[in-house]
Amino acid sequence: MSQTPAPARAPEPLDPRAPRRGDLWIALGLALVTFAALALTESSVGFPRDEGYYFRAGHDYAGWYVDLWEALKRGQPLDAFKDAAIVRRFEYNHEHPVLMKSLFGLSHLLFTEKLGWLRDAAGYRLPAWAVSGFISALIFLLGARLVSRRGGFFAAAAFWLTPRNFFHGHLACFDMPMVWAWLLVVYCYWRALSNRRWALWTGVAYGVALAVKHNSWIIPGVLLIHFLLAEAPKAWREGRGRGLAKALAPFWAMATIGPALFYLHWPYLWHKPIERFVWYANFHGKHINYPWEYLGTLLVEAPFPVGYAFVVSALTVPIALFLLMACGSLREIARFAGTWIHRPLQRFVSPLDTDSLLLLGNAFASLVVFSMPFVPIFGGVKHWMPAMPFLAILAARALEQVVGTTEGLLPAARRAAFPGLAGIVLLPGLLGLVQNHPYGTSFYNELAGGHAGAATLGMHRQYWSNNVTGVLPWINEHAPRNARVFFHEVNWDSFLAYKKAKMLRDDIQYAGSPQDSVLAAYQYMPEFRDVEMQIWNSYGTQTPVHGLYLDETPQVVVYQRPPRG
Repeated sequence: MSQTPAPARAPEPLDPRAPRRGDLWIALGLALVTFAALALTESSVGFPRDEGYYFRAGHDYAGWYVDLWEALKRGQPLDAFKDAAIVRRFEYNHEHPVLMKSLFGLSHLLFTEKLGWLRDAAGYRLPAWAVSGFISALIFLLGARLVSRRGGFFAAAAFWLTPRNFFHGHLACFDMPMVWAWLLVVYCYWRALSNRRWALWTGVAYGVALAVKHNSWIIPGVLLIHFLLAEAPKAWREGRGRGLAKALAPFWAMATIGPALFYLHWPYLWHKPIERFVWYANFHGKHINYPWEYLGTLLVEAPFPVGYAFVVSALTVPIALFLLMACGSLREIARFAGTWIHRPLQRFVSPLDTDSLLLLGNAFASLVVFSMPFVPIFGGVKHWMPAMPFLAILAARALEQVVGTTEGLLPAARRAAFPGLAGIVLLPGLLGLVQNHPYGTSFYNELAGGHAGAATLGMHRQYWSNNVTGVLPWINEHAPRNARVFFHEVNWDSFLAYKKAKMLRDDIQYAGSPQDSVLAAYQYMPEFRDVEMQIWNSYGTQTPVHGLYLDETPQVVVYQRPPRG
């Protein structure tokens, strides 16, 4: 008896946001190149004061995993899960989640302590280079679909040829991992808009973001605004309430999977989750402000200048790239505004350009938040770096527009137009990076007038003490045996890191004040002018014996106590 063949299943529709053939390999290549570039240029990068704390925290947190392994070998695994055992390892620096610090510590344990492959600091920093590689991959994958493959290349290059971004990519800190985590959440959410299977991964990615840093609290609000403006009307038209509920799947995942992963990743929360989370939230909700020089004014307390983040970005992103970012952003904003003005009756029923809105929202969210007059200022551009990948993609869109016009006017320049114009835009950033490395927090662009112009404008010349590497060779050569040196903003943990890195002589001792020292490395910042006066009074001289000068602009100056008699 013959059977009627079952009807063939219709092929699933192609995901328009899925990478094209070969894109994943290109993304992997970019990740490896980024990793290698950071690894090969890391040894000269100094240790910002917070990084010293994270080295110590990473060492402590990795110790808990060692404790767990030892408890397993004893047949008493629950010993490691007791609150006292957890607090012993995780109490230090508990104002931040532990994902990255744990990775820093485990990387150091494996690659430095066990295998001996990496020097001390590099062992801690390696995970940061890895996530920086993933940033390049994600920028390319997003840019390749929203602009073009060459636009994706350009956006990835633009991000890293911004000297301050390149500097932060080296560090065992949370700022570049936060860029990666934010970008990962947005990428998963964007994929989920056309493939609901990605809703689950959006929740997982948000859990990762929560485990990196508290900047992640902003992300759901940004995506919700995008959803309400661009996706909700479309989902309602397609399926009314049922369609809307399905479209909300990424948000359900973020609201459930995200907090669950955040809780599970942090042993310190396990026994007292509410009490310890409330402390963590209050710490960042009432974060102190660090004095910050801005256009000749020392910002000490709120209210701070509105638009602060926009002005600082305009002075620290290479100017050609900044202008392209601005043009790309304004072009999209003008397009939206034109649609709403000329079609007022259709704006509630016609779908908005969902991709453009997603880029704009994530490009401006961090900038707007840190431009609010009540938000503390305590670290400069690193706090709104999550905006930079999206601004780079908007810049790539603007570049494609310019290239399209150029090709139309000059057909003979079709092949050379994009690489030529891209090179012109990226070259100032490359030159600035080469000239400024490893003093990343000191970079200012052509609009600011470089280092000297920024000093004249009254901008912060550096922060967090990493520029001290510029005077360490002189101190090593000229400091007396067992000399006590006042390193100013260099904390004890970073001082130890310099010794372990062989950047500082073993016999040199740490002095806690100018009065207890024979040499002083003063970090040139206006909030510390009283410290410099203390050095003058204690040493009996106002003349430095050495210093780090960038374009003749003092960054770190060294004073030496004159010999008695």
